[in-house]
Amino acid sequence: MVGRRPKPTALKLVTGNAGKRALNKTEPKPRREIPSCPAHLDDAGKVAWGRLSVLLDRMGVLTEADSFALERLCDCYADILACRILIVRDGRTYETVDQSGNTLIKNNPAVNQLRAADSQFKSYLVEFGLTPAARSKVHAIPDDDDKKDPLKEFFG
Repeated sequence: MVGRRPKPTALKLVTGNAGKRALNKTEPKPRREIPSCPAHLDDAGKVAWGRLSVLLDRMGVLTEADSFALERLCDCYADILACRILIVRDGRTYETVDQSGNTLIKNNPAVNQLRAADSQFKSYLVEFGLTPAARSKVHAIPDDDDKKDPLKEFFG
């Protein structure tokens, strides 16, 4: 499929349906929950999972269907941290000698890996509404505990 990705129906409802296209009445509505952290994530990924899952749940955007995307987001973050460690240890460049005996300065491969991981990380942040520009397009209303309990207004 070529072109823009379709906007989720919930997002169309809160931001307006500028194209006036028919809304998908049968769009799946996954249950809102914090998925379990995958055991195979490394320590940095698990820390990211803990922080992000709580944040995304408070924002009201995390559902049971988001576990794989959240896993990739945490993996990208862990990759960024690993690349940064390599760059601090080995530097951004290294010297090598070519066949003619000339000294060449080349990029540390970790620099390019960091750039790629950062690009992926940003795209997952946007998917979850975790950048200022992405948040400006989302009007999610997080669950409010006061609204969940119908008796709370009578019994305080």
